Amino acid sequence: MVSLLPLLVAVAVASAATPTASPAPPSLPTPLTIIGTTHTGPCATIVNHANGAIGAALDDDRSLAILAHNMRAVDLDMLSAMQRRNAIDAMMDQAGAIRKEARAADADIKQLRAAAEAAHDPERKAELKAFADALGGAIARQDKAATEFMGSVTVMQGRVERAEANAIMAASNQQPPALNAQEAVDQEQAFPAAIAPPPQVGQYDRFFAQLSDGLTAKSSDILRDEGVAADHSITATSGC
Repeated sequence: MVSLLPLLVAVAVASAATPTASPAPPSLPTPLTIIGTTHTGPCATIVNHANGAIGAALDDDRSLAILAHNMRAVDLDMLSAMQRRNAIDAMMDQAGAIRKEARAADADIKQLRAAAEAAHDPERKAELKAFADALGGAIARQDKAATEFMGSVTVMQGRVERAEANAIMAASNQQPPALNAQEAVDQEQAFPAAIAPPPQVGQYDRFFAQLSDGLTAKSSDILRDEGVAADHSITATSGC
């Protein structure tokens, strides 16, 4: 009887010696870039609208990255109340500029979608629509990110101002402890525990660091949409 043990050992050794293929790293989105402007005729109009929207998207990418950086770079807890208010107002202005550019670019996206509707060639129609939808999606995400940031800061500022007003009233109008306790209950009912209280000195940096992380997390979806737009940009804007 022939023993199979040497054969099995050899197969096991050969299997162990065979290197296991490592998983391929995830592919990065195609970078979005301005399209060449040498086109003529109907394509020139499409390219102009495409570049208008692309330029706005790239500008807002940079602005969102700068805003996220500033929220971590500025030590708000070390500033005076006036300095802190000015720094926060400056970041709100940055977010407002992002919203303004994104909403202006929406006019170019609408023109691109109209051009897709008017295209006679089915392949060009599909490519131009895919390009406009992806780029419009990226710009809409940028607008939404800036809007959510401004909303969070506005709510925070409102709570701070309310707390400051309450402190002034409490200092100037001395009330019995029972009445103070009742007002605390009323405020808790108006602003339930699910709503965070206003940040105190020592908490502003943490608050804005969380907002910064949120902006950074949103950038991956924005870049993915821009990558899809880049993949369709050439065929969408040529062969008119």
